[in-house]
Amino acid sequence: MHNLSQRIHFTMAFIGGYLGVHAILSFSNLLGNAQTSNLISMVTSLLSGDWQQLLQRTGGMLLYMAAIALTVYLPPRLRCDLRLISVALDAAAAVAVGCFPGDIAPVLGLYPLFFAMAFQWNSFSGADGFVSSSIFSTNNLRQFTMAVTEVWGNHDRSQLPKAAFFGKTLLSFHAGVAASFLLWHVFGFHSAWFTLFPCGLAFFLVSADIRRQKSAEAAL
Repeated sequence: MHNLSQRIHFTMAFIGGYLGVHAILSFSNLLGNAQTSNLISMVTSLLSGDWQQLLQRTGGMLLYMAAIALTVYLPPRLRCDLRLISVALDAAAAVAVGCFPGDIAPVLGLYPLFFAMAFQWNSFSGADGFVSSSIFSTNNLRQFTMAVTEVWGNHDRSQLPKAAFFGKTLLSFHAGVAASFLLWHVFGFHSAWFTLFPCGLAFFLVSADIRRQKSAEAAL
Protein backbone atom coordinates (compact mmCIF):
# COMPACT_ATOMS: atom_id res chain seq x y z
CA MET A 1 0.00 0.00 0.00
CA HIS A 2 1.25 3.49 -0.80
CA ASN A 3 2.31 5.65 2.10
CA LEU A 4 0.13 8.57 3.10
CA SER A 5 2.09 11.27 1.26
CA GLN A 6 1.85 9.33 -1.99
CA ARG A 7 -1.88 8.70 -1.56
CA ILE A 8 -2.36 12.44 -1.11
CA HIS A 9 -0.32 13.17 -4.22
CA PHE A 10 -2.16 10.63 -6.38
CA THR A 11 -5.53 11.97 -5.17
CA MET A 12 -4.55 15.51 -6.09
CA ALA A 13 -3.32 14.31 -9.49
CA PHE A 14 -6.75 12.75 -10.05
CA ILE A 15 -8.36 16.11 -9.21
CA GLY A 16 -5.94 17.90 -11.55
CA GLY A 17 -6.83 15.58 -14.40
CA TYR A 18 -10.54 15.78 -13.68
CA LEU A 19 -10.70 19.58 -13.67
CA GLY A 20 -8.24 19.83 -16.55
CA VAL A 21 -10.40 17.93 -19.02
CA HIS A 22 -13.57 19.55 -17.65
CA ALA A 23 -12.11 22.92 -18.65
CA ILE A 24 -11.18 21.63 -22.11
CA LEU A 25 -14.64 20.17 -22.74
CA SER A 26 -16.57 23.11 -21.29
CA PHE A 27 -14.57 26.09 -22.48
CA SER A 28 -13.65 25.69 -26.15
CA ASN A 29 -10.64 23.40 -25.67
CA LEU A 30 -8.95 25.81 -23.27
CA LEU A 31 -6.87 24.37 -20.42
CA GLY A 32 -7.27 26.02 -17.03
CA ASN A 33 -4.40 24.18 -15.34
CA ALA A 34 -1.55 26.05 -17.03
CA GLN A 35 -0.76 29.42 -18.56
CA THR A 36 1.33 28.67 -21.65
CA SER A 37 -1.54 28.82 -24.14
CA ASN A 38 -3.07 31.79 -22.33
CA LEU A 39 0.17 33.77 -22.50
CA ILE A 40 0.59 32.93 -26.19
CA SER A 41 -2.98 34.08 -26.85
CA MET A 42 -2.29 37.32 -24.99
CA VAL A 43 0.44 38.14 -27.50
CA THR A 44 -1.66 37.16 -30.51
CA SER A 45 -4.65 39.14 -29.17
CA LEU A 46 -2.42 42.18 -28.74
CA LEU A 47 -1.01 41.93 -32.26
CA SER A 48 -4.43 41.34 -33.81
CA GLY A 49 -6.05 44.15 -31.87
CA ASP A 50 -8.57 41.93 -30.07
CA TRP A 51 -8.70 44.05 -26.93
CA GLN A 52 -11.55 42.17 -25.27
CA GLN A 53 -9.66 38.88 -25.51
CA LEU A 54 -6.48 40.56 -24.35
CA LEU A 55 -8.24 42.00 -21.29
CA GLN A 56 -9.89 38.69 -20.38
CA ARG A 57 -6.67 36.72 -20.79
CA THR A 58 -4.68 39.28 -18.83
CA GLY A 59 -7.19 38.88 -16.01
CA GLY A 60 -6.66 35.11 -16.13
CA MET A 61 -2.90 35.53 -15.96
CA LEU A 62 -3.17 37.90 -12.99
CA LEU A 63 -5.42 35.44 -11.14
CA TYR A 64 -2.91 32.66 -11.75
CA MET A 65 -0.08 34.88 -10.50
CA ALA A 66 -2.11 35.98 -7.47
CA ALA A 67 -2.71 32.39 -6.41
CA ILE A 68 0.99 31.57 -6.69
CA ALA A 69 1.88 34.72 -4.76
CA LEU A 70 -0.53 33.77 -1.97
CA THR A 71 1.13 30.36 -1.55
CA VAL A 72 4.34 32.26 -0.80
CA TYR A 73 2.80 35.08 1.25
CA LEU A 74 0.43 33.11 3.48
CA PRO A 75 2.55 30.36 5.13
CA PRO A 76 4.46 32.68 7.50
CA ARG A 77 1.19 34.36 8.49
CA LEU A 78 -1.25 31.46 8.81
CA ARG A 79 -1.26 28.50 11.15
CA CYS A 80 -3.51 26.52 8.80
CA ASP A 81 -1.86 23.98 6.50
CA LEU A 82 -1.77 25.40 2.97
CA ARG A 83 -2.86 22.04 1.55
CA LEU A 84 -6.24 22.25 3.29
CA ILE A 85 -6.80 25.70 1.80
CA SER A 86 -5.91 24.36 -1.64
CA VAL A 87 -8.40 21.48 -1.41
CA ALA A 88 -11.09 23.92 -0.29
CA LEU A 89 -10.31 26.18 -3.25
CA ASP A 90 -10.55 23.24 -5.65
CA ALA A 91 -13.96 22.38 -4.24
CA ALA A 92 -15.13 26.01 -4.45
CA ALA A 93 -13.88 26.30 -8.04
CA ALA A 94 -15.70 23.10 -8.99
CA VAL A 95 -18.96 24.37 -7.49
CA ALA A 96 -18.58 27.74 -9.26
CA VAL A 97 -17.77 26.21 -12.65
CA GLY A 98 -20.72 23.85 -12.36
CA CYS A 99 -23.04 26.84 -11.87
CA PHE A 100 -21.89 28.82 -14.90
CA PRO A 101 -24.32 29.35 -17.80
CA GLY A 102 -23.48 27.50 -20.99
CA ASP A 103 -22.91 30.72 -22.94
CA ILE A 104 -20.26 32.21 -20.63
CA ALA A 105 -17.15 33.52 -22.37
CA PRO A 106 -14.69 30.59 -22.28
CA VAL A 107 -11.78 32.52 -20.74
CA LEU A 108 -14.01 33.98 -18.03
CA GLY A 109 -15.29 30.48 -17.28
CA LEU A 110 -11.72 29.44 -16.56
CA TYR A 111 -11.11 32.10 -13.91
CA PRO A 112 -11.92 29.90 -10.88
CA LEU A 113 -9.78 27.09 -12.29
CA PHE A 114 -6.89 29.41 -13.08
CA PHE A 115 -6.80 30.43 -9.42
CA ALA A 116 -7.44 27.04 -7.82
CA MET A 117 -5.03 25.09 -10.05
CA ALA A 118 -2.20 27.59 -9.54
CA PHE A 119 -2.73 27.39 -5.79
CA GLN A 120 -2.72 23.58 -5.96
CA TRP A 121 0.48 23.54 -8.03
CA ASN A 122 2.44 25.27 -5.26
CA SER A 123 0.65 23.56 -2.37
CA PHE A 124 1.25 20.00 -3.57
CA SER A 125 4.75 19.72 -5.01
CA GLY A 126 5.15 15.93 -4.97
CA ALA A 127 5.90 13.24 -2.40
CA ASP A 128 8.78 11.27 -0.90
CA GLY A 129 11.43 13.52 -2.43
CA PHE A 130 9.98 13.40 -5.95
CA VAL A 131 9.06 16.81 -7.34
CA SER A 132 5.91 16.30 -9.37
CA SER A 133 3.07 18.48 -10.60
CA SER A 134 -0.44 17.30 -9.83
CA ILE A 135 -2.09 19.60 -12.40
CA PHE A 136 -0.39 18.71 -15.70
CA SER A 137 1.59 15.82 -17.13
CA THR A 138 4.51 16.99 -19.29
CA ASN A 139 7.29 16.80 -16.71
CA ASN A 140 5.77 13.69 -15.13
CA LEU A 141 5.95 11.98 -18.53
CA ARG A 142 9.53 13.18 -18.95
CA GLN A 143 10.59 11.87 -15.54
CA PHE A 144 8.80 8.55 -16.10
CA THR A 145 10.46 8.08 -19.49
CA MET A 146 13.90 8.88 -18.09
CA ALA A 147 13.48 6.49 -15.16
CA VAL A 148 12.19 3.63 -17.33
CA THR A 149 15.10 4.14 -19.73
CA GLU A 150 17.55 4.00 -16.81
CA VAL A 151 15.96 0.75 -15.59
CA TRP A 152 15.62 -1.08 -18.91
CA GLY A 153 18.30 0.58 -20.99
CA ASN A 154 21.05 1.14 -18.44
CA HIS A 155 20.06 -1.67 -16.04
CA ASP A 156 19.90 0.71 -13.09
CA ARG A 157 17.28 -0.82 -10.81
CA SER A 158 17.70 1.99 -8.28
CA GLN A 159 15.43 4.02 -10.59
CA LEU A 160 12.50 1.62 -10.12
CA PRO A 161 10.87 3.66 -7.30
CA LYS A 162 11.07 6.79 -9.46
CA ALA A 163 9.56 5.01 -12.45
CA ALA A 164 6.77 3.61 -10.27
CA PHE A 165 6.01 6.97 -8.65
CA PHE A 166 5.78 8.95 -11.88
CA GLY A 167 3.96 6.13 -13.65
CA LYS A 168 1.31 6.04 -10.93
CA THR A 169 1.06 9.83 -11.00
CA LEU A 170 0.34 9.67 -14.73
CA LEU A 171 -2.22 6.92 -14.20
CA SER A 172 -3.93 8.89 -11.42
CA PHE A 173 -4.06 12.08 -13.49
CA HIS A 174 -5.50 10.33 -16.53
CA ALA A 175 -7.95 8.33 -14.44
CA GLY A 176 -9.30 11.75 -13.47
CA VAL A 177 -9.37 12.70 -17.15
CA ALA A 178 -11.33 9.57 -18.02
CA ALA A 179 -13.83 10.02 -15.18
CA SER A 180 -14.39 13.66 -16.08
CA PHE A 181 -14.83 12.87 -19.77
CA LEU A 182 -17.48 10.23 -19.09
CA LEU A 183 -19.39 12.30 -16.54
CA TRP A 184 -19.25 15.46 -18.66
CA HIS A 185 -21.08 13.69 -21.48
CA VAL A 186 -23.89 12.88 -19.05
CA PHE A 187 -24.04 15.95 -16.81
CA GLY A 188 -22.31 18.68 -18.83
CA PHE A 189 -21.18 21.69 -16.79
CA HIS A 190 -22.65 20.14 -13.63
CA SER A 191 -20.16 17.27 -13.83
CA ALA A 192 -17.67 19.61 -12.16
CA TRP A 193 -19.54 19.03 -8.91
CA PHE A 194 -18.36 15.41 -8.79
CA THR A 195 -14.93 16.84 -7.93
CA LEU A 196 -16.27 17.25 -4.41
CA PHE A 197 -15.83 13.51 -3.83
CA PRO A 198 -12.05 13.34 -4.45
CA CYS A 199 -11.74 16.70 -2.69
CA GLY A 200 -13.40 15.17 0.37
CA LEU A 201 -10.95 12.27 0.23
CA ALA A 202 -8.01 14.65 -0.14
CA PHE A 203 -9.19 16.72 2.83
CA PHE A 204 -9.41 13.56 4.95
CA LEU A 205 -5.95 12.35 3.88
CA VAL A 206 -4.28 15.72 4.44
CA SER A 207 -5.92 16.01 7.86
CA ALA A 208 -4.58 12.55 8.73
CA ASP A 209 -1.11 13.60 7.58
CA ILE A 210 -1.25 16.72 9.74
CA ARG A 211 -2.18 14.62 12.77
CA ARG A 212 0.66 12.22 11.98
CA GLN A 213 3.15 15.08 11.79
CA LYS A 214 1.96 16.55 15.08
CA SER A 215 2.22 13.16 16.79
CA ALA A 216 5.75 12.74 15.47
CA GLU A 217 6.73 16.22 16.71
CA ALA A 218 5.22 15.57 20.13
CA ALA A 219 7.22 12.35 20.43
CA LEU A 220 10.53 14.18 20.01
